[in-house]
Amino acid sequence: MDSDWAIIPLGFLVFVLLVGAGMGIVFQIQPDTPGEGVSNVESYPVGPEKPTPLNSSNGVDYTVTYEERLFYNDLLASNNHRLDDDDRVIANCTSISVSNGSTDEFHAQLECRGGVTDASQLAASEEFTYSVTYRITDNTTQQTGLQNYPFGTDRTFNSERD
Repeated sequence: MDSDWAIIPLGFLVFVLLVGAGMGIVFQIQPDTPGEGVSNVESYPVGPEKPTPLNSSNGVDYTVTYEERLFYNDLLASNNHRLDDDDRVIANCTSISVSNGSTDEFHAQLECRGGVTDASQLAASEEFTYSVTYRITDNTTQQTGLQNYPFGTDRTFNSERD
């Protein structure tokens, strides 16, 4: 008779686990309705850390990353900081030229392509190409030229606006 009483709590435990798993599955499934699938984007890439010592090679890599992050942030801002689940942000820059202004100063010219692609409607995707030039020293990263940029020109990271 004591063994029968042991089965009841075990059965109750199995029942609770099954109900819990079922509830977890039900709440994970989200209906595919219009207006759903839009995400607020709260995370913005910050400026990369400048390498030390600065040279033409790591200076170009730094500048490419710096520009790609700025463009990404501007692109998100232009979409009211919201992206559909199918959207993918493209921010891709390539160094066109780099020159030494002095021993601790470099000039980098970049050609950039970016935009938002919609995986479900590639024809509706927006892409931009533009060029940008930077002067880089150990203490500054200064944009000296910008052509065909699709957004406003107040292009700094929040920590640089102070």
